[in-house]
Parts: sequence; C-alpha cells; structure tokens
Amino acid sequence: MISKILVAIDGSESALNAVNCATKLAKQVQATLEIVYVVRYSIGNIAAGIMPFVIEENEKEKAITLMDKIKKNNPKIKISDFETIGLPLHKIIKMTEDWDAELLIIGHHTHNFFEKLFISSIEYNLLDNLHIPIMIIPKKYNCQ
Repeated sequence: MISKILVAIDGSESALNAVNCATKLAKQVQATLEIVYVVRYSIGNIAAGIMPFVIEENEKEKAITLMDKIKKNNPKIKISDFETIGLPLHKIIKMTEDWDAELLIIGHHTHNFFEKLFISSIEYNLLDNLHIPIMIIPKKYNCQ
C-alpha cells in the first residue's frame, strides 16, 4: 500500500489539479503527502536592473503562499512541503529519493507545437529516470 505521495507543483492549473487528486488519494489510503515546488534558477536581466535573486525570491514567496493555501484547504491531511531552487527535473528526482516517496503525482502540461520541438518534457524525463510509479493528471480531469 502507498504511504508516501510526493506531488510536484509549479503553480499552474494542471499542478493544482494534481494536488486535488493527490489529496483525495492520500485521504483514501491514509498516506502522507509531500509537496515540492521547485523555483527555477533565474538569469534575470541585469542590464534592465532585474537581479536573478529578486526573481527567485518572488517565485519563492508565491510558492509559500500557494503551499499555505493548499494546507488550509486540506486540514485533515498531513502535508509537508519543500521549496527548493534549481532545475525541476533534478530536484524532483532527488526529492523522491530523499523522502523515499512511493508515488509521484504531477499535472500534465500541454505544449504548443514549437515547444514540443525544442523543449524536452519533464514528464518524459521523469518516466525515464524514476524508480517509482508516476501518476500524470490531465489538466481537465476532475478529481473531486
């Protein structure tokens, strides 16, 4: 039986839907839920006076606000959270290992044609690199 579920979020609608599904599953199987929000490294725009640490700090504040909202909406579930800065793929894999997660849940992100040509999908890379099951929740799937 699954006792530790990790949900990777980025603040998108897809990720929030994944949290809804994960909280419902956690209640059903009485699992502990860990939510990770990876703040991507930023190069900023130094010429325009936008320093990388300012962008990262703003993103971290958004992550904390989002985590607080999720916990408030799900008071009966033990939810731990972890915000980290780095490359999402590497940080998510590391969190699954460090926390001994038994299931990873993420929201599916649709990409337009050009993004599919030039961007390697985190979803595909997770499937290739994880040693635990992964549940990918479609954006329009209603878990409630």
